[in-house]
Amino acid sequence: MAGTIRAQYPATLRPIRVNCTGRVTPNLMLRAIARGADGVVLAG
Repeated sequence: MAGTIRAQYPATLRPIRVNCTGRVTPNLMLRAIARGADGVVLAG
């Protein structure tokens, strides 16, 4: 939605679009945190 309304967000935020939130595994989220992410938000 932020891209649709052209909202501004911090450059440190990295949105990753996936086809289905059901395909995001806990392992994928833990890997992001292990690589330095402060948090992971999964919204559908």
